[in-house]
Amino acid sequence: MAAPRSRFTTLAWTLALVGLNLVALNLLLARWRAPRLDLTDDRRYSISSATERLLSGLEEELLVYGFFSDRTHPKLAPLVPQISDLLDEYSAISGGRVQVAIVDPREDEQLEQEATDRYGVQSTPFRLASKYESGIVNAYFAIVVKYGDQYVRYGFDDLIEVEPLPDGDVDVRLRNLEYDLTRAIKKVVFGFRSTSELFERAPGPVRLTAVLTPDALPDLFKQVPDALRKAAEELETRGGDRFEYVEVDPGSGEEARAVVERFGLRPMALGLLGDTQFYLYGFVECGDRVEQLVLAAEGTSAAQIREAVEDSLRRLSPGFLKTVGLVTPEPVIPPEILMQLQMQGRMPPQPPPEFEEVRRYLGRDYQVQSVTLDGAAGVPSDIDTLVVLKPRDLSERAVFRLDQYLMRGGRVVVCAGAYDARFDSNGLNVVPVQSGLDDWLAHFGIDVEHTLLLDEQNQPLPIPEVRMTPLGMMRTWRMAPYPYLVEVRDEGLLHPAITSRLGAVGIYWGSPLTVDATKAGDLEVQEVLRSSPQSWTSDDLTRVGFVDYTVPQEGLAPRVLAVVLGGRFPSYFAGKGAPRADTNPTPEGEAAEAETRDVVLDRSSETRLAVVGNAAFLSDFVAQALGGGESGFFAENLAFTQNLIDWMNLDSDLIGIRSRAAGVRRLERVDKRDEMTIEIVDYLVPLGMLLTFGSYRLWRRRTTRPLVDVAIGATTKARRAEG
Repeated sequence: MAAPRSRFTTLAWTLALVGLNLVALNLLLARWRAPRLDLTDDRRYSISSATERLLSGLEEELLVYGFFSDRTHPKLAPLVPQISDLLDEYSAISGGRVQVAIVDPREDEQLEQEATDRYGVQSTPFRLASKYESGIVNAYFAIVVKYGDQYVRYGFDDLIEVEPLPDGDVDVRLRNLEYDLTRAIKKVVFGFRSTSELFERAPGPVRLTAVLTPDALPDLFKQVPDALRKAAEELETRGGDRFEYVEVDPGSGEEARAVVERFGLRPMALGLLGDTQFYLYGFVECGDRVEQLVLAAEGTSAAQIREAVEDSLRRLSPGFLKTVGLVTPEPVIPPEILMQLQMQGRMPPQPPPEFEEVRRYLGRDYQVQSVTLDGAAGVPSDIDTLVVLKPRDLSERAVFRLDQYLMRGGRVVVCAGAYDARFDSNGLNVVPVQSGLDDWLAHFGIDVEHTLLLDEQNQPLPIPEVRMTPLGMMRTWRMAPYPYLVEVRDEGLLHPAITSRLGAVGIYWGSPLTVDATKAGDLEVQEVLRSSPQSWTSDDLTRVGFVDYTVPQEGLAPRVLAVVLGGRFPSYFAGKGAPRADTNPTPEGEAAEAETRDVVLDRSSETRLAVVGNAAFLSDFVAQALGGGESGFFAENLAFTQNLIDWMNLDSDLIGIRSRAAGVRRLERVDKRDEMTIEIVDYLVPLGMLLTFGSYRLWRRRTTRPLVDVAIGATTKARRAEG
């Protein structure tokens, strides 16, 4: 009995030791990340280097809460594990500084109350329908990124992209989760910093240089030198050794005159006929970048100067949020509709704004602020990039505000074509418009041609049709080629830093641009978008309502549709003086005095200007009329605009991440002949392979002897040998 018991004890100890070793091995391997191989051409399922740099630089613990309900829509349930897996990778890359918590608020009433009250997380109603149940369920689908007391919340609409399928179903997928998470982390970590942290994160020492003539300043600006010194004292207290204030009088020696020559400064004067000349300039230098401050303004205070310096530091320091100013036209009701309503005795409704979608899209990454060029204050100093959408009949005063913003080193994007597309009860109507910027743009060598661009490479236009069916008359849609919806792709995407990984950009009822190298002078001109070689122009507005067209035999050539200019821009108003402000309530003498308070900056520091010969490609109305939304070509148009703004601000970390999901990766079109060839090959090749394999098997069966016959033959030979 001893031997069996001993064997049983040995077996038990062996199994126990093997189990403990397996547990130890499992704990050891749990720390290792599972190896993965990303075979996609743009590595869309791999964490980008920009995200890795951001996560590895985190100094404090960052919390990510995932609020997801267990009982949710069946198309959302498979997305939760994808989100959880990516958050786990973020945590691993950050070395544990990213803490992740996936919770269901419905399981804990206190947790649900905190999610609602503290973070503003709301449940979304979803309709459920199956053979077991049907009805409405309120489910949570949200992410909150929290750093200190700052947080960013993404709800269902921010994370999900829904695309209808031809069979009537919908495809539900994550929009671009890595981009959303990385953008949120940037916002909470770098979006709100004290002035001391601004100096710490600046790429180098900061110098505030003031070039002024204190004794020659007009009474209007006498307080500016004292305000400068007071602001410099406050900044030096917070910046320490990383801040330096230098005050230069141009008439005090050769060194001072060298500073004046370095910045290319000229004496100012109050008004065009002012007798007294003076200097009053301010520059913020950080590393190899320089930004100019506006000091020659009425009521300039120390606080304004300090805020302007801080705004410059946020622009000059990598990682800080930028502020985008949007100049959009006031929504108006077409005159014919207004007259019709008045004849019916009805009050006209408030017209909706036209560019809310691009405003919302840019608001994910920037502080977006509405700007009016006709205001008395002009463009605020905290605007990093000014986007002018569909300018219409701008006054000379508005052009002056835009010009002086560019002269201060601001970055400007102008989206202006020569025509405006309108959709009403009568259908499509294209009318010419005057932007008021033609002479200003021509001063820099850019001419927006007053003609329409057409292209054989275009996007289809949805055409409504009424068909007779067994169920009666039914309205359907037919997609027809339409040359006014120009599709820019492939060789037409000329600037890789801006158009990186974009499938295409749509230009709708746009106008080509002409660049005059002589007027551009020393400015660097780079083309961004160009139409295909099968494009042409037309002035006939009566044809825009028809989809049938004929490609002309002559006049076909690629046309430039978007350009960017860089360098030091000469002011359009240099030597002309500031235009008179609109001061109707003010007596004529006071209006003349108000005019003299504007000092013209005649040359900018290093900056950039982008011009696109179209604004309809960002219009909400056009996107709705073409059956688009934030998907397809309209999404790529929005992504192109954001890439352009990122490049204008020299901050391209997120361009590659965002471009991964800019739009649907479309298959190239094939003609009918190639389509038939592919279809025949798809049928014949598998059939041929099956026939070949069957023939081979039949031949093998006929030429191979059965095993029984082989065995009988071997036995017969053995018996004969014995006999």
